[in-house]
Amino acid sequence: MKKLLIKNHYLLKKLKSNLKAFPDLKENDRVLVSVSGGVDSVALLVLLNELDLFQLITVHINHKLRQESDFDEQFVRDISRDLNIPFRSKSLDPKSKSRKQSLEEWGRKERYLFLKNTLKKDKGHWIMTAHHANDQAETILMNLSRKSGVAGLRGISKEKDKVLRPLLNFTKTDILNFSKEIGLLFQEDKTNNDNTIPRNFLRNNILDTWENKFPEVIRGISRSSKLFCEWSNGLDFMISKFIISELKVRDKRLEICHNLLKTMPNIVKIRLIQLITDSTNSQWSRHNMSMLLQFLEKNKSGDFYILSNGWRLLRDRDMIKVQSPPYHVSDKAVILNRDTPTNFNNYRYEINLQNNFEKRNCNKNCEIVDWEKLKNKTLKLRLWKQGDAFQPLGMKGHQKISDFLINEKVDCIDKELQSVLTANGKIVWVCGKRI
Repeated sequence: MKKLLIKNHYLLKKLKSNLKAFPDLKENDRVLVSVSGGVDSVALLVLLNELDLFQLITVHINHKLRQESDFDEQFVRDISRDLNIPFRSKSLDPKSKSRKQSLEEWGRKERYLFLKNTLKKDKGHWIMTAHHANDQAETILMNLSRKSGVAGLRGISKEKDKVLRPLLNFTKTDILNFSKEIGLLFQEDKTNNDNTIPRNFLRNNILDTWENKFPEVIRGISRSSKLFCEWSNGLDFMISKFIISELKVRDKRLEICHNLLKTMPNIVKIRLIQLITDSTNSQWSRHNMSMLLQFLEKNKSGDFYILSNGWRLLRDRDMIKVQSPPYHVSDKAVILNRDTPTNFNNYRYEINLQNNFEKRNCNKNCEIVDWEKLKNKTLKLRLWKQGDAFQPLGMKGHQKISDFLINEKVDCIDKELQSVLTANGKIVWVCGKRI
């Protein structure tokens, strides 16, 4: 490599300028650089090394998918040694891939898992990848083909979950020209020529041809992506500031007035639910968005809709209730002993004996009973089940708990978590509701 050319190269100055866009990135931070051995990631490593602003660690993932995989690993190990940069690597087992996963999806998931684990182990501050403007254009077009909607036009995030991508406004041509000018050595991945892989087909048969005829197309798509991001961020700000901040929060769930939803454009309805339920800002398919809109348009009280990430929406009279994925619910009964606090399904239960107890100090989760009627019996906490019945205090006959909960207007979500206290098998308290 021609070190003097690197030092004076315009891409080095451009990278240094790009890094200012990450306000939390500090000089001397420990930065993990994901290096495959290809021209993009090797160029990033060489440029960062020349800047000499951070403590660099090279991270390489050997996917074991090609005969050349071990050569790639050794190449990255050697270049890291030559640059005096610590090296970390992991070899994957392709047999661990599930049948439902594509090779691309499996590889990406395993890469980022190892990067995040290494970041924690090495007490690093950031991960950097070499995604560039051509990758951005490919991603946007791939998202369009998947019908992922306007959100898909945002493309690859410049910064997300400690991952920084400082080359997003570098084109592939920029990087290839740089590599030729300084004599950069790198490894070629022959699978990039396999057009049976959708992304490769898009790159080799569409984008490359397009760029050859209109050289500015990649930069144009990249600039458009920035505009889409600004538009999307503006919409998110308005939804968070003027809608989410005004929603009611009851029993750890958000309530959205159905009449309010009716007045919203569909894109706002979808984005509202996404902002509440999806902190990862993942791409939703057109099918997922369509199914959500169908649910929101329903008027039948008691209807459920479960998102792919486990969040649940419940249509309850004039409200849509939005609840996070349920914690682990135990259906195994536990014994409740006197003066021994017992936790059961996110609630804490305790029996205390007192001679003088004023009713006004009680709330719905507290009941006063005659201990003489319970002291020699086995007390157990369990979830209610279909067929359960009890005799509500003040009522002569028995009532099914299912009917009781309906009369109490307990919704479907709370029904799943409703506990009862039994004495020798007989229900003596529908917890928080009635003895």
